Parts: sequence; structure tokens; C-alpha cells
Amino acid sequence: MIPTYHIADFPSFQAIDNQFMVERFEYLQRPPKLEWPHKHSFYEIMWLTSGKSINVIDYHQITIEPDMLFFISPGQLHLMNKAESVTGYSLTFTEDFLLLNTPNKDAVMEFAFLDNSYSDPYFKLDDEAIRELRPVMELLFEEAIRKDKSPFIIANLLFVFLKRIQRSINTEEGSITDLISVVRFKQLKKLIEDHFKRETKVEFYAEKLNLTAHRVNEICKQVTGKPTGEIIRDRVLLEAKRLLLHTEQSIGDISELLGFKDFSYFSRQFRKKEGMTPAEYRKELYQRYQSYH
Repeated sequence: MIPTYHIADFPSFQAIDNQFMVERFEYLQRPPKLEWPHKHSFYEIMWLTSGKSINVIDYHQITIEPDMLFFISPGQLHLMNKAESVTGYSLTFTEDFLLLNTPNKDAVMEFAFLDNSYSDPYFKLDDEAIRELRPVMELLFEEAIRKDKSPFIIANLLFVFLKRIQRSINTEEGSITDLISVVRFKQLKKLIEDHFKRETKVEFYAEKLNLTAHRVNEICKQVTGKPTGEIIRDRVLLEAKRLLLHTEQSIGDISELLGFKDFSYFSRQFRKKEGMTPAEYRKELYQRYQSYH
């Protein structure tokens, strides 16, 4: 069973209940007997100022270096292999905390870089982005270390910090993805998360969103470059990987759990995507990740 950790599991004076925390990465207190891999029930943004850290998010290995933001979203599988002479910030928050000062319940969905499993979960800061973000991070930290810290001030500063990240990303990419499409896509992803084991047809999700299948496909291609069907298949594949590596269930049981009536079809689809059979994947990944904490 893969454990899920909450903000309250990481003791810090700079925390607000189980909803927010900002801490220097080098002083971050971890839970006793922290298990790897694990999941978070919260968002985390890591900003390294020195050193490097090798992380794996849902089986994508990423080396985090100075002045690179690294985003971890709720439910993602997280492994950390090495952290060498690392300094910087760890900023964690829940969706409820971010929404503390806004009636807009889609506010979290408007930040395209959060829950961004379809792309690289990091952003390299240039000099302009650092000038934009550093003062806000310092204000967040200064408010958080006060005995009379204000959740409302911190929530507003957090919102500004995220808005500036999004603006920096948009500036670098040279284009702004339509905000409505981003929100719709994240609504789709939440539906897929809830139903992917039973529903793989685009029409099911389109009906839930009160959109046509064609429109849903347009949104997915605009935001991710992938058609809807591929996004659904990717989520099924991710679950297959998690079960293969972190459970002792037979491959046949995993195939059935994920809605495949034909075991051989599951094996063929897995091999087509990963270049190896489920059994080969289980063996290779187990050996590879034995070295991780």
C-alpha cells in the first residue's frame, strides 16, 4: 500500500493547520520512517537555490537544479533518489487554502502548471522570473515565521506567487493557452481520475462535461497536443505501472482490475507503449528503484 502524506506530517512552525507550509528545504522535517515512494494530499513547489535533487514523479526521472521550480500535485507518486547539498524553499498548500480568499472555485484549475502530468513538472527560471518571484517568496516566508501570522495575508501572497509563475511560463512559451480550455481540461482530468477503470470512451466524458466529443478532443489537443483517447489510455497505463511495481498482484488480476477482458490484449497494449511486456517492466523497474530512498 502506497502511503499518502499530509502537510501536518511535516512538523513546522511555518505551517497553518493542515493547509499550508513554507520551509527552507534544508531544514524541512520529514515524518519518522518516511516511506518511498509516497503520495501527497497537497501541492508542493520546490525552489532550489543551490545543490541538486534527483526526483521521480510517476516514473519520470527529473534532475532539479538551482533556480528551477519543481511541481508535485496531489496523488502523484513521488520518489527522491538523491539530494546533494540542497538549499532552497519547499512551499506546500491545499486547494482549500488557495481558495480561502476567492469565491472562484476554478481558481486552482486556472494554473496550467499544477496537475501538469501531461508535460514536464518543472520550470527553469530566468533572471526576469527570479526578480518577479523572489520578493513574493520572501514576503511569504516573513509572514509565515510571525507568531501572529495571518492565513488571509498568506493566501493572498500565495495567489500572487502562483499568478507570477503562470505569467513567467506564458512569457517563455510565447503564447497563452485559452484559460477556459485549461479549466475544461482539468475538469476532464478529474473525471478521468474518478472513472478511468470503468470508462474509456470519449463520449462518456464529453457527456459529463456537456460538450461534444469533438470539442473535448479539440481542448485536449490545444492544452496537451494529445487526443482525448490517448490521455485516457495514459492514465490506465500509469495505474498499471503503479500496480506492477508496488503490489504483488498477478498481471492477470491487474489486467482485469483495469477493465481489460482479454489479458493478451492488455499485454500487447502495454508493450506497444513501453517497449516491454508487463512482466519485463515489473522486473526492470523493481531493480532500478531499489536504490531509491
